[in-house]
Amino acid sequence: MATKLIDELTPEAQQKALTDFAAFYLAKYHDEGLDLIAQIDAKGDVTEINQWLMANQVFTTTELIAGLLADRRENLLALLRVLKTPFNENGIPDTPWLDWYQTKLAAIPQGR
Repeated sequence: MATKLIDELTPEAQQKALTDFAAFYLAKYHDEGLDLIAQIDAKGDVTEINQWLMANQVFTTTELIAGLLADRRENLLALLRVLKTPFNENGIPDTPWLDWYQTKLAAIPQGR
């Protein structure tokens, strides 16, 4: 099965990819684990998303994900473009998000 980048997916597969990424992002936001993504983001999409999350912190997780997809869709798409994540035709990343995160984190040089 060939892999595709976010802009090459069908609208349905792109929605699946965005929904899964929004849930992953939100989990990392809550456990203060966005430093890795923020370092990759050069255009401020993480800041835009986080400002929206702070303004809507009273929402439930389901409401937050729905709101991110509605109000910060372009920011999420921009992050996925920068991350160059490959997806299958159904919008599922080739590497699960948590595994992707752990692999990227492990690749960061430690110490001085």
